[in-house]
Amino acid sequence: MLKKVIYSLEGFECIGFLATLAAGVIFFHYGGALDRLMGEENYHWRMFAVIVGIYARFIPYAIAFGALVVFGVSLRMRRRSKDALKQFVYGLRIFLAYCLLLIVFRVVNFYVPVLHPGIDDALIQRMDALIFGNQVSYLLQPIAMHWLTDVLTGAYVSWFWLLFATIALMLVKRREAASEYLLATLLAFYVGYVCYVFVPVIGPGYTLHYSVQLGDIAPTFTLSRLPISRDCFPSLHTATTVLMVIYVARFARRWLFAYIPMAVLIIFATLYLRIHYGTDDLAGILLAILVSMAAPRLHSWWEARRRLAFSYAKDESQDLPA
Repeated sequence: MLKKVIYSLEGFECIGFLATLAAGVIFFHYGGALDRLMGEENYHWRMFAVIVGIYARFIPYAIAFGALVVFGVSLRMRRRSKDALKQFVYGLRIFLAYCLLLIVFRVVNFYVPVLHPGIDDALIQRMDALIFGNQVSYLLQPIAMHWLTDVLTGAYVSWFWLLFATIALMLVKRREAASEYLLATLLAFYVGYVCYVFVPVIGPGYTLHYSVQLGDIAPTFTLSRLPISRDCFPSLHTATTVLMVIYVARFARRWLFAYIPMAVLIIFATLYLRIHYGTDDLAGILLAILVSMAAPRLHSWWEARRRLAFSYAKDESQDLPA
């Protein structure tokens, strides 16, 4: 029974389950250490209650909206209700995989200071100076303008919607393309989270001083760095954006005319808005390339094992006496 449940999962669901299990171990094992670090008893449980509260309000509405969209499209395209139900269930599985992703992200954000005290921004700044001759955000300071800040802020935020639009585009092409893309994207996220633990970086907006301010968009320098997320190296905005372009090139090439300009704007926005160092983005690009090479092999390997397991189970059932 357990084997059947395991092999009913797709690759992206397996990765999400393993990452959530690891996050749970960290949450319970280091909970006391986080409480002592924050100077508040049961702080980790209060954090847990906040996360649960957010998702308890958000998830039911999101599921209801998704159901309306799927069945509305099915009625318009005159598809059978059974097909619509299958599409909705698969969409729900994707949605839950990303809910788990966000929970793991929250745990990582809170526990990085416990697992790796301090920040490594000075190291990344030296890398930027070596590669680019200066801090990239300093090099971009002369072109800072209000209208450009607004445009690039919109581009940076659009990454979230583009991520899910790409899932929809892959699903339109074929389910296997969507499954592999989801595996690649979630793999990039979880590898990035591990990197956050080993190389905690808070970004140039918090560590460098500027003569030209961008307003409320970029983070302001502060001495209280504990609550600030150490989630800059590598840039997952960059990694997942590059993955989008790679998978669109593989499965929906005619959409490249829209994806390439958006990808350039999003990656440039991470630098201009002082969210990431240049080295963060280079690491994100490298991560995307490595994942795009590994994901097809992992996806094929897991799908082969699933087919073999279900084929074996079917043969066994046929051998049973009547």
